[in-house]
Amino acid sequence: MLPKIKEDNIMAGKYNTTVRITDFDINWKKIKSACMTTISKEAGDKEPSHEWKRKLLLCEHSPIRRGTISWKWDEIPYAISTHFARHHEGCEKFIGTERADRTDVKDRATRSQMNPIPMEMDANIQALINISAKRLCTGADPLTIKYWKAVLDAVREYDEDIYWACVPQCVQCGGCPEYTNCGMFDRFAEGLTKEQLIDVKARYDAYNEYRDGKKLVLKK
Repeated sequence: MLPKIKEDNIMAGKYNTTVRITDFDINWKKIKSACMTTISKEAGDKEPSHEWKRKLLLCEHSPIRRGTISWKWDEIPYAISTHFARHHEGCEKFIGTERADRTDVKDRATRSQMNPIPMEMDANIQALINISAKRLCTGADPLTIKYWKAVLDAVREYDEDIYWACVPQCVQCGGCPEYTNCGMFDRFAEGLTKEQLIDVKARYDAYNEYRDGKKLVLKK
């Protein structure tokens, strides 16, 4: 079992979570064209509204797979890279080797699981949503969460709507589906109205305020 990373080491900046977006191929007109084709209509030339984009992202209909993003971590601990390597639908991974004949590593048996390696990923929008569901869960390794949040923060610089749709699974489901409940959704839900809990878009809106540190509407 991989070692759990102490939160104080993370906050102290021991690990470099810097990420670079290397390609951002999100064309919402192209995505909407695919949507309209499925109902035998033309999309037109107008850029889709934020409301339309967020509705599609919530529905997770297949045209969102037309949009792809690529990024690179120059340094990610080997142990953490294995968490992202678990994801395979809609994404591809390129992970740095520690082979002695390809690197300056003389004996990789002596290398720590936390030694940094480079890693790149390509992912479509659906994959970003799926990875977020698992890697934003506070039951995930704290350092894995931190590395994934760095990706989402970088994505946000390009597209606020995609960032908005990337939430932990409990926010998607309206409750924790895991074997062990970490308690995050319970704490989050304490500040929500009944309408915010029931309505999916309102719940996503509230979560985005929650993670931005904004004050939530309290239940009456």
